[in-house]
Amino acid sequence: MIELFSKLVAVITLVILSPLFIIIIIISFIFQGLPIFFYHNRIGYKYEKFRLIKFRSMDNSNNDNPITDKEDIRITKWGKIIRYLKLDELPQLINIIIGDMRFVGPRPEVEQYVLNNDFSFLYKIKPGLTDFSSIILRNEPQVLDKLGGSKNYQKLLSIKIKLANLYANNKSLWLDLQLTFITILSIIFKKIAASLIINYFILRLKPNLVPTINKIVQ
Repeated sequence: MIELFSKLVAVITLVILSPLFIIIIIISFIFQGLPIFFYHNRIGYKYEKFRLIKFRSMDNSNNDNPITDKEDIRITKWGKIIRYLKLDELPQLINIIIGDMRFVGPRPEVEQYVLNNDFSFLYKIKPGLTDFSSIILRNEPQVLDKLGGSKNYQKLLSIKIKLANLYANNKSLWLDLQLTFITILSIIFKKIAASLIINYFILRLKPNLVPTINKIVQ
């Protein structure tokens, strides 16, 4: 039921946003050239690899570091705009439709950071486009900067794993509906959306995690 809901939401969203999709493709071609899309291997359900699709937001000079710093020089001017608005994530609707991801679920991680014991939730659920951490950590490069930059990504990852497990252990269609609505809200009202997640969901489901989250997001 939840898988069907995810695909249905993805199809409807892709149809509604198809004009925007085409506009982004045209502008990306004008200001960045080819390729339009960026593909990156991620770890999915039951540790199967899949190719995550994004609109390209960086230059083609060096993509060795999978983690984006606050002032990452690889990001183009157009890339900064679509990243800020999260429009670079739109092609992942295709990942959802073909079955690599769900609409709501833990964000897919790159292979080098995935350890079987820590990511055991991948046996329960597919990764998704949005979840607790993607709303709370919407400005992830800025949050990571507070922790000392990409070299300290493991500190942030430990929190994302806890939030992923929290979602996986409490997933339901009703929770997905709520997170879908709050994700839309977060596009404009980032702080309000993050506050809703922390003070309603996290405080209710795992209150001892709230001080740790507040420490890095405030």
